Amino acid sequence: MTQNDTLLRFIFKHTPVKGAAVRLTTAWKAMRQYQNWPESVTRLMGEMTAGSLLLASSLKFEGSLILQVQGDGPVRLAIVEVRNGLLVRATVKMHEGEEVTDKMGMKELLNAHGRGRCAIMLDPKDRREGEPLYQGVVPLTGASMAESLMGYMEQSEQIHTKLWLAADENAAAGLMLQQMPDFGGKDEALDQGEENVNRIETLAATITDDELISLSPEEVTHRLFWEEAPEFFEPAQPKFACTCSREKVEAMIKNLGEVEALDIVREEGEIKVTCDFCGRTERFTAEDVVKLFDDGTATKDN
Repeated sequence: MTQNDTLLRFIFKHTPVKGAAVRLTTAWKAMRQYQNWPESVTRLMGEMTAGSLLLASSLKFEGSLILQVQGDGPVRLAIVEVRNGLLVRATVKMHEGEEVTDKMGMKELLNAHGRGRCAIMLDPKDRREGEPLYQGVVPLTGASMAESLMGYMEQSEQIHTKLWLAADENAAAGLMLQQMPDFGGKDEALDQGEENVNRIETLAATITDDELISLSPEEVTHRLFWEEAPEFFEPAQPKFACTCSREKVEAMIKNLGEVEALDIVREEGEIKVTCDFCGRTERFTAEDVVKLFDDGTATKDN
């Protein structure tokens, strides 16, 4: 087990609360290797990444969770995708010409005029072709990414969720608590459960950004909940992984058709496609394009 990239899930016995804590360092560095995000955008994307991993950790299905925020500030679009095995990748699109400062928060970056939108999509592994994704969309609310995601969970999923998120250039981290359906049938048991929930949330609220960024999930949960004695699940290791490939670019070129593809090569000297998520670049010369359409799997344009 490594403390560099860890997601730790836990529950509280006799209390309708489950939780998770996450911290990325190695994976976070890999995600940012080919990106040139300003400091404030780095914080935003780190918080989105940590939040997406925490939300994905509570799902019980085979597939991907995609967090997508459409902004009306300097950030036009921010996306984080978490696939099975906690494989994560992220990208951001900026509005050209808008100033970005290091001190900007989520509201200034994404919701400057109050028209930002937050969407979470679930893409099951066994989804049939043409079958739509499950998607929930709500207005972007709050002053931070944690507040925005809590608002989404309350509005779209009706799940009481508390989130604490923090990130810098070295780490992305977060803590989540979710209230599970009430258990027990006696009023006394329900009252006691509510009291325990309030106490656990109050303890969690004492966490600082510096502690989230610098401490491992094991250290965070021990520091906050040592008196509550939570039960822990086996730690998981999130990893950065992109799904781009040369084969996918080849399929895209085939969809263009040979004539249009060769026109691009004549104008640009080559076809160059760079992945927004990982920075990987695939290049195709005129010879590559001709070979691609000579393999018998595509019909040449006339």
